Amino acid sequence: MAPPLLLLQNISARLGGAQLLCNAQISVMAGARICLVGRNGSGKSTLLKIAAGLIAPDSGARVLSSATTLRYLPQEPDLTGYETVHAYAASGLAPGDDAYRVDYLLESLGLDGQADPKTLSGGEARRAALALVLAPKPDILLLDEPTNHLDLPAIEWLETELGQMRAAIVLVSHDRRFLQNLSRETLWLDRGVIRNLAQ
Repeated sequence: MAPPLLLLQNISARLGGAQLLCNAQISVMAGARICLVGRNGSGKSTLLKIAAGLIAPDSGARVLSSATTLRYLPQEPDLTGYETVHAYAASGLAPGDDAYRVDYLLESLGLDGQADPKTLSGGEARRAALALVLAPKPDILLLDEPTNHLDLPAIEWLETELGQMRAAIVLVSHDRRFLQNLSRETLWLDRGVIRNLAQ
């Protein structure tokens, strides 16, 4: 059996003195479709940031398989420092990636690649961030509330696009229909502990 692309072992983290995560475990296999659910403030976003390697846990290990590519969509994308939306969306590409995929994604998402990122609405910024993470076709996608600020046609487009990708996906979303259509495994984060729920 192939090893997981990403493994989080015994992850613990505190926030403001409160125990947010307690020996949390996640194993992300190739092609996985995982939804992470839990109450607001339960630590879902923190866990995704740890999985993305953006913050370190208080204890535990994060193991990313060699040569595995990973992209993370935050709830609040930061587009500062880029002159155009296209430059921002293309910044996640690695050598050898298909640069034309950025054009396809921006067009599909109804964005002007030459627009100034500072002029974008919240929904447009979310679409640009989606183009950024989807363009490289990574092995793992970590998506924190990807449907926020999107209208129904954009949500349906995103659902189709993700469904066609080979990437392993870990999703946090309040959109139940979106989760049901895309996920095959549900992880419940409750009082710092992760429980696997039957689909």
